[in-house]
Amino acid sequence: MIVYYGSIKKLDRFQIEPAGQTSIQEFDTLGIWCTSDLESARPFATGTESVCEKSDTEFWEDGTPKVVQYDKAIRGFIYKVYMDEPSLKEYDSYELFMNERDPYCDYASAKKRPLSWKDKAILLNKDEANAGFRKSLMKQGFDGILIREMAIETGPEDMYCILSGDIMQIADVFSFE
Repeated sequence: MIVYYGSIKKLDRFQIEPAGQTSIQEFDTLGIWCTSDLESARPFATGTESVCEKSDTEFWEDGTPKVVQYDKAIRGFIYKVYMDEPSLKEYDSYELFMNERDPYCDYASAKKRPLSWKDKAILLNKDEANAGFRKSLMKQGFDGILIREMAIETGPEDMYCILSGDIMQIADVFSFE
């Protein structure tokens, strides 16, 4: 199977860590998010980094330049990734995925009843919830999940979340401006 992974970082191997990808921020510690469409991986390969440098226009009283900090746009890389027949748990919708993940989540809200993701309450344990859900999926023998037509920046796409980078092999890397 071939999938595409966008990142602002140059990688030589995959590991589960927060990717800084805004559309999957709640799930960034669940696994490594990929798509089957090259163009859909592009938004995940863009971001910003904080840069500090001497100003050309702002100076201290003694004439030395001030150091200014700003966010600089970054265009990263898209990785074409090969996986040899991973075992994927398939979800026909985002809702089915969220309903199965929900028992691992603790929410905070003013409401006095048991809460779910549909209540738009504050998730208190993102990392723990994702770790528990990932562990459950791996215990069932899955290498990852497939969510059909998940809403992302480019529109609804089939999104893959691979639970371990060990099965992913980089086939090609695309850099873009």
